[in-house]
Amino acid sequence: MALMLDRMFNEYHQYMEDHRDRRSLSFPLVNTVWPVVTIIAAYLYVVLKAGPKYMEQRKAYDLKTVIRIYNIVQVIANGSFFLAVSYILLQRKNFSYACQPVNYTETREGYEELYLSYGYFLLKVLDLADTVFFVLRKKQSHVSFLHVYHHAIMVSLSYLAVIFVPGGHVIMLGVWNTLVHAVMYFYYYLASYGSQNSWKKYLTRLQLVQFVHMGIHFGRPALYGMECGFPRIWHWVGFLQAVFILGMFLDFYVKAYVTKSRGNAKRKS
Repeated sequence: MALMLDRMFNEYHQYMEDHRDRRSLSFPLVNTVWPVVTIIAAYLYVVLKAGPKYMEQRKAYDLKTVIRIYNIVQVIANGSFFLAVSYILLQRKNFSYACQPVNYTETREGYEELYLSYGYFLLKVLDLADTVFFVLRKKQSHVSFLHVYHHAIMVSLSYLAVIFVPGGHVIMLGVWNTLVHAVMYFYYYLASYGSQNSWKKYLTRLQLVQFVHMGIHFGRPALYGMECGFPRIWHWVGFLQAVFILGMFLDFYVKAYVTKSRGNAKRKS
């Protein structure tokens, strides 16, 4: 067993030595795998076990001010990221939306994509606070499989993107995701003041559109075997992840809005 683990450890190190983007070796949290593993493990332990147990005999914390500040930070951070990436893409005449290679060079464009990928990873780490707030406010019913899985997998995949595919075809995921998050956290900010707006359903629809487009964006080069310098395995990872998340969000949308509205209509009749 010890020999097997030692061999796996050596194989992992050899793979990282041969394949990872060495430009990000000095970046905090992504220079080795252990910070990310620790973050995800701690997140799962806190929100699924330690947090609920800690809150069992305690009153829910009043975090309105903290959450409002957090929402504003998220709106500014995601909105700025969205505008920055959109501006960069509009400046590039040769950017391909069908299949865009990763720029691993030490040029301005290469480092632009690397820094954007790293910034996106940090945003996904910041997103984990959402679940912690649910636990501290004793809203454990909100800590669903979809919620926890989505947050944990986005940290994992954005980390892998930084060290293996920082930019290229995956950039459109950052564009969509930061736009949706900027709108979503602005909605949360308004809702914290008791705003009775009716656009939560449309926010979910926007998320569905995002996953449909991501499925097409990654699925077309994956299924047709397009070669452009973006590793094909990452096309498949993006495609399968988009389809899986789309299925879970569709299930949520049907239960929350379609089935519920039909039930309300029957009761009224």
